[in-house]
Amino acid sequence: MNGKWLIVNELENKFEMKKNKIFWVLVFIINHLPLTIYSQSVETYAGNNRAGVDLMWFKKFKNEKQESTPILFFSRNRASVDYHNSPTAFGSTNAISYNFENGFGFVAVGSFLNSGFTPKLGVQYFKQKGDFMFFGWLVGDMEKEGSLDLFGLFRYQPKIGENLKLFSQAELFPVYSPSSEAWNLTERLRLGLKYQDFAGGLMADFNQIGKNSFQSTQNIGVFLRHEF
Repeated sequence: MNGKWLIVNELENKFEMKKNKIFWVLVFIINHLPLTIYSQSVETYAGNNRAGVDLMWFKKFKNEKQESTPILFFSRNRASVDYHNSPTAFGSTNAISYNFENGFGFVAVGSFLNSGFTPKLGVQYFKQKGDFMFFGWLVGDMEKEGSLDLFGLFRYQPKIGENLKLFSQAELFPVYSPSSEAWNLTERLRLGLKYQDFAGGLMADFNQIGKNSFQSTQNIGVFLRHEF
């Protein structure tokens, strides 16, 4: 039995090393692309249960001739705290994708949560036309019986004045775990006004976790967002 557990532990350690190597490969690729990545938006929010900050990078890369390439980089970094001195909840998602002209592409995702790092692979779709934008993917963890993630971000910003726009955004993020047959469902809604590079208004975040019955939480409040 001791020999069996040693083999299992050795395999687990090798898998962790493999995940770390994948992460550093992603970092190397990002650092050597011919375009400086910058933070596109910073959002702060305060709700009835939590307050936090949300940084999003969303950029299609250009080459040295400033021509668009099929490579798209997405980065999302969130941190939030409740009002009871609980530990900070942190999440970081970074993705590099190769996209075709029809909007579909292949994507590699590295997800950092409080529990650790998880690499993921899958397909992605990106579409931007006028005031509307959609970005989403379907990815799976690179683990045995790893979770399946479906992510979608919808944004609509029609002009309602000379320097004023409506700002509306919806995010849907269902995660399914085959090993436990459980769901983790997240919805984030933003509705407000955008003046030049600033947007603010009402926010609502919802989460449901469970299998046959679900435990639900919500965070309703206000947000302020600045784009760079």
